[in-house]
Amino acid sequence: MTTIRQGFVILSTVALLPALPAAAAGPAWPATQAVMPVASEPELPTTSWEPLRFTVTAEIQSAWMLQDDARRLWGKRNVGGAGLCFSYDAVEVSSKMTLGLDLSWLATAVSTTMASTAAGLDLPEKSSTQVFNLGLSLRYQVFRWLSPYARVAGGAGWAALTVGSPGFDLRDREFLYQGSAGAGLLLRSPGVRIGHSRRWPLLALVGRVEGGYIMGNATNFSLKLHSDGSIKDPIPVAPVSVGEIARRFPYLRVSIGVAF
Repeated sequence: MTTIRQGFVILSTVALLPALPAAAAGPAWPATQAVMPVASEPELPTTSWEPLRFTVTAEIQSAWMLQDDARRLWGKRNVGGAGLCFSYDAVEVSSKMTLGLDLSWLATAVSTTMASTAAGLDLPEKSSTQVFNLGLSLRYQVFRWLSPYARVAGGAGWAALTVGSPGFDLRDREFLYQGSAGAGLLLRSPGVRIGHSRRWPLLALVGRVEGGYIMGNATNFSLKLHSDGSIKDPIPVAPVSVGEIARRFPYLRVSIGVAF
């Protein structure tokens, strides 16, 4: 019994002793914190195939004069022109089909000579047109880079004809209106963002090849004398009618530009 009491007193005494200061256990070293890797914000892709709605292209067009009177007026069978086109993808009919609008301007100019049997002279001749067209196209995406389309367009402008030497010539201008129907292929590259911020637009290269048929009003030039005043008392000349010239011809249009 005495032994049990002595053991209880020893245990109680040890429990009541004050805790040793932390310094007695040795110097405290600062805890090392694990460095957590910070996830960097991913950079935006420099290229993308996302749809681009606006397109600006430069275009060239070849037209074939099928009628004899048109070939005589232009002095050749094939007439080339150049212009600009601005287009907009207005409606997404489905995930693959898009309805687009476009506004285009095309200019043609041909210089040749007109043989005058009465005077025995070859007179310089210049024919030119300026036409503005509003088009509607339906495009189907086969691949992200290839889309066939069908297009109808209508527009108006003017045609001019000048015969003779500058300063003393015969000239006239006629109002034009026309319509066209055609089909073609649109090719595009992936869009490229110049900067890493989304404030920079995507830019892509686009190209079109289109063929179709144009029908317009016939022209009937009535050439009138035009003088710049360098010749005093010019000989009066009555208006000269060239006759009705048909405007129906197939065309091939090639364009290249940028989409954004």
